Amino acid sequence: MAFAAITICAFACKPSDKLNQVVGLSKSTLEDTRWVLEELNNQPVSTQNQPFLVFASKSMVLSGFGGCNQLAGSYETARLKLKCNNVVATRMYCDVGQLENDFLTLLQKVNRYHIEGDTLSLYEDAVLLGRLKAQR
Repeated sequence: MAFAAITICAFACKPSDKLNQVVGLSKSTLEDTRWVLEELNNQPVSTQNQPFLVFASKSMVLSGFGGCNQLAGSYETARLKLKCNNVVATRMYCDVGQLENDFLTLLQKVNRYHIEGDTLSLYEDAVLLGRLKAQR
């Protein structure tokens, strides 16, 4: 009986999603979240057509936008390891500079990730490659 009371209290006392948003906590996960690129190679990304990624948990498919072209591939994850496989992009011409090519290179190099709040950091070993923000 005491165990049941403690369990009920534990679930009843958990912070609400609204409170988590106010204090900066989040339930963002790698998968099934739209991640918008904010920083690439230690430089802020500000563009009208901001690149983004979505990791689909059921199909293990990576999809997104590189700033000009749509992209897709597959991915593997285990714990905090991440490997993007066979990432391809359409090849329309746009004047977005080097951004899209650098973003695709990041996806080839990434082997680790970390999520803190609504920020996804992508790494190659200990080197930070880019940061993305969860978009709601």
